[in-house]
Amino acid sequence: MKYFKLLPLALVFAFVFACSSDTASSAPAAPQAPAAPKAAAAATYEQKAQVQPVKPTVGDTPVSQAPTQPIAPTPGAVVKAKEQTGVKKGGTLIWALEAPVKAIDPVWTTATVTWRSSQMVYDSLQRLDTKYQYQNNGFKSWEQSADGLKWTFNLRDNMKFHDGSKVTATDVQQSAFRWADRITAGIQMFKRSVEGNFSEKSLSVVDATTFTLNLKEPYPALSMGFSEAPFIVKASVAKGTDANSRMSQDGYDGSTYISSGPYVLKKWVPGYRFEYEPHQGWVGNVPEGESVWVDAVNVVEVPDKTTLLAGLKTGKIDYATSGASEQYTELAADANMKMLVAAPGTPILLLNHTKSPFKYLNARRSIQAAQNAEKLMAVHGPKELWSVCHAIFLCGTPGESAAGKEKYNQNNLTLAQEYRDKFVAESGWDLANDTIEMVSNTSYQSHRDRSLINIARIREIGFKINMTMTDWATAVTIRQNKDAWDIFHTGCCGVPSNNPVMNWYLSPKTYGWHTNQTIIDLQAQYTKETTDAGRKKVLDAVQESYYDQVSHISPGQSNTYHVWRASTKGPHDYAISTRITNTWMDK
Repeated sequence: MKYFKLLPLALVFAFVFACSSDTASSAPAAPQAPAAPKAAAAATYEQKAQVQPVKPTVGDTPVSQAPTQPIAPTPGAVVKAKEQTGVKKGGTLIWALEAPVKAIDPVWTTATVTWRSSQMVYDSLQRLDTKYQYQNNGFKSWEQSADGLKWTFNLRDNMKFHDGSKVTATDVQQSAFRWADRITAGIQMFKRSVEGNFSEKSLSVVDATTFTLNLKEPYPALSMGFSEAPFIVKASVAKGTDANSRMSQDGYDGSTYISSGPYVLKKWVPGYRFEYEPHQGWVGNVPEGESVWVDAVNVVEVPDKTTLLAGLKTGKIDYATSGASEQYTELAADANMKMLVAAPGTPILLLNHTKSPFKYLNARRSIQAAQNAEKLMAVHGPKELWSVCHAIFLCGTPGESAAGKEKYNQNNLTLAQEYRDKFVAESGWDLANDTIEMVSNTSYQSHRDRSLINIARIREIGFKINMTMTDWATAVTIRQNKDAWDIFHTGCCGVPSNNPVMNWYLSPKTYGWHTNQTIIDLQAQYTKETTDAGRKKVLDAVQESYYDQVSHISPGQSNTYHVWRASTKGPHDYAISTRITNTWMDK
């Protein structure tokens, strides 16, 4: 991202979880609980690409490479509609989603399946193109005052909600307030505003299409402000729903899910399917000009990988956003299939900092010391889909750091038990009777398999542990309750979130609810830095504190892959922002 040529406020909505997101790849059948083991210089953000080591090519199947850092477009630029010949319009595309969807509110949950489904409906002010550069979507123009304290933004004239009403500056304002309450980039930005909070003086509506951001000090990290998260909803909905509460799901017919994106949600049968129709009159400016060429998209939830494979082979499924890792080699060799290996993310073991045992540092260090990264990452399938990596902001990128590396992948049971004993002495924890509550799920096999390895290892340390194994949709609902769990298996944080303020799980307001004041202070400092060297110094310090205080635990980095039939033309994945635009079917 550029930090000198600041991107517009639209980047404050960076829900990316990518990072955003809970990412995970599927893996082979669950293993039995294992037996006890025997005891660069950073590239310039302005000029250079984030280089992820290129994955091997399997047959003729293309695989992805980590993208370049986003670069700001010329203010006010609008990308013309993409010219493409040979497009066959019409038909219904069948898209298989890898896990059940409990909610389609992308602010309320980080679940990747929510992110994917919501991208079809919700729209944003900027989006990433195929080169991972930010382009205008909702903006017509913007300007910055000479002192850097006032930003004025103008919306496109033709942005309309699905009900035909125009998107207004008030809608954007209220959507921003709700989103920014959950993510560090937004929190930090509003701390710099004139009133230091989410107020109408800080983000002011001038007229129906114009709003201003009013700051008391310049904010060099504004480029991480309004990002490409799907966020725009009607002001009445945003204002009436707390960021920690789910938007109403009363209207499974889709009536409560009105935004300005390329598709209208016509029907939702939770646990089964979504039915989308094109948003008539929708105009998409980016990435690279967007068009909707199909008559409908039906998203079916297909968590069973055997069923998914059969559906792809027979043509009952056109596109899948998460192929099973054990099927990777077979699908890659199939001439009837196309494949894209997505940019890497990080598996995560969340530790609940709000209650015993993990409000105690020694308990967290005990779990960290016992981790065997190689064994935990191997559940992600072929080596093309995972790597052992100590860098919490991804190896092979400008965010890579060696700070705290000695505490990564210790695989030391003796050390883990020493930390356990210190924890017991200071807390009064009863090893014979007190129980750690772990939550995992059956929807993502890699989550399930890692949880089986971890539960066996934690028992080796000497803790009693109970595991709730359920579907993903139920698991993320349990996760909302701070009192319901101690350990939670998830994933996160691809390339767009590889810095301290965009990383979802480094926010003290999200799951795990860490209280690491050092990281919180460093996040604020990171947003003030204007040089690569300054940002790198802060990033190193964040990672050092991350390992020292054990904010959460990541054993490495992994890749998912998308797969589609060769008759499906043009699928793309913009930072996991699947939208089925510029996509058509040759059948």
